[in-house]
Amino acid sequence: MTKLTVTLVLAAAAVAGACATGGLEDPADLVLINGDVYTLDEARPAAEAVAIRGERIAVVGSNAQAQALAGPDTRVIDLGGAFVSPGFNDGHVHVESTGALIVGVNLLEVHEPEGFREEIARAAERLAPGSWITRGDWGAYEQWEAGSAGREGEGAAEAGAASAGGPFTPHRDLIDDVTPNHPVLVNRFDRSMYLANSLALEMAGITDATPAPPGGTIAKSEDGRVTGILTGSAVDLVRAAITPKSFEQRLMEVRAVLREAREGGVTTIQDITSSEQLRAYQELHARGELTARINIRPSLDNVTHTGGLGITRGFGDDWLRFIGYKAWVDGIMGGSSAMFYEEYDHAPGNFGIVRQIMLPEGVDGLALSLSRDQNYAEFPQGNLQRLMEEAVPTGLPPHIHAIGDKGVKILLDLFEAVLSEHDIIEADHRWRMIHAQVVEEADFHRFGELNLVAEVNPYHISDDMRWMEERIGPERSRGAYAFRSLKDAGAVLVFGSDSPGTNAARYFLHPRYGLYAAVSRQTLTGEPAEGWFPDQRLTIEEAIEAYTRNPAWASFEEDIKGTLTPGKLADIAVFDVDLIEAGRTDPARLLEAEALYTIVGGRVVHERGAP
Repeated sequence: MTKLTVTLVLAAAAVAGACATGGLEDPADLVLINGDVYTLDEARPAAEAVAIRGERIAVVGSNAQAQALAGPDTRVIDLGGAFVSPGFNDGHVHVESTGALIVGVNLLEVHEPEGFREEIARAAERLAPGSWITRGDWGAYEQWEAGSAGREGEGAAEAGAASAGGPFTPHRDLIDDVTPNHPVLVNRFDRSMYLANSLALEMAGITDATPAPPGGTIAKSEDGRVTGILTGSAVDLVRAAITPKSFEQRLMEVRAVLREAREGGVTTIQDITSSEQLRAYQELHARGELTARINIRPSLDNVTHTGGLGITRGFGDDWLRFIGYKAWVDGIMGGSSAMFYEEYDHAPGNFGIVRQIMLPEGVDGLALSLSRDQNYAEFPQGNLQRLMEEAVPTGLPPHIHAIGDKGVKILLDLFEAVLSEHDIIEADHRWRMIHAQVVEEADFHRFGELNLVAEVNPYHISDDMRWMEERIGPERSRGAYAFRSLKDAGAVLVFGSDSPGTNAARYFLHPRYGLYAAVSRQTLTGEPAEGWFPDQRLTIEEAIEAYTRNPAWASFEEDIKGTLTPGKLADIAVFDVDLIEAGRTDPARLLEAEALYTIVGGRVVHERGAP
């Protein structure tokens, strides 16, 4: 590919025309020429140039048409044939957790002393003195290393629980000297153990003489010295000493996520938003520091309060807008807590958990008794159903997490009950099931019949493959991440990264990983060669649509974003790889794609190689 040239130019032909008519009215602020423009606009699917005036697209068409709007102060960027698309719209991001992982400590792929110490030390350098270093989730890839397809001889790690020495267990001496001013409480990915450094132990009042509380342990070496390893209720002694995160640290974390987003061509983030996080967004918005638009969805238990304040569909502006309410049915696959009709293969007796938000007040485990022949709506109305009912008048759709086959059926039943009660199944409701991760064959048709959005996470395929069949077996896995079946059944697919991942996995914000997984159904190392349940692959065109046009539609924002169309917001991504050609012929090349430019509201917020 020829080297990109970026110049401020005066288009001679445009100037001549302007002189002849007495001057150019409202010239463009930015013009992109010589691009391979993939618009996702059915009226004009392809173009070679885009002209932008202010925050919006003025022209999508030929080089001549775009350059005709160039004036003396117009910036014209010659893309040299680079691939241009609408900015990516990530339908599922945990911004707070992603920021904490980037700015704090990421131990997911760490299960040996040197790497553990180095990562903790780097976090201490980034964070202000006195800040706590928490989470970490060490050892997530100890049993099955990153890139494993979970099959014998395809990447199974020799370390960890399978080794004679047992799982990696750190000691406070490993990190004390690199964290003299930072209390530390980090955990193993499965929460089976935590490590506190000496400063954290001191703040919690834990000494060598401290007895372990009931239901917990305080590990000690043979000479009776506390090692820093805590389990169970003993961890609460340190948790009680943790001080709240400062507002400045919260701002720093959001900035880190915004940087990662713009470096990947992501121009909209759909976030699960707390009130503290919303205040951070508002502050950055007021300062003009937002470089991605943020779609806000608080948890559904806020609906009584927010609905009473008049927060309804469309509340907000083009940068910060409420789009729905988030809730949960069951747990997650990473923790073997998603709800299934049959027990987990690797954990006899475990059928998963129901989230408390589901249940009537004072009732535990109600949904666990549901059989395949029963409909959840036959039970006494639960808390989740009540909250969904309260959301209907706001026009803000529920976006509800369901992962296991049992969790999926429960949510389908609930959706059907509430949508039917309000006679809005055929209406333009755009209600979402988040994840829809393992679906029984008999339930796919219901997504189309109920007109649901399926908010799915394609990169889960590439990562979760390492342990999926071990946990639920090959037969149930046929319904896992079954994007082709969901789409063919009539669901509108919305892609999200689920960044930063779970306590058992790291999921990346850059959309190249999701695109690759959707079209290849392989690990990052290309396993299995034939793809994991390859009949569920999507085309690259379908995958890009699920990352751009569909998320805008699902958020009731299709009039302002999602396609490159005159009049819409100028949210644009430019890549150095032709995503369409790579997705069709060599999906591995998708993993090489880098954003050359990311443009949000007509402003270039990322330019590769720029200082």
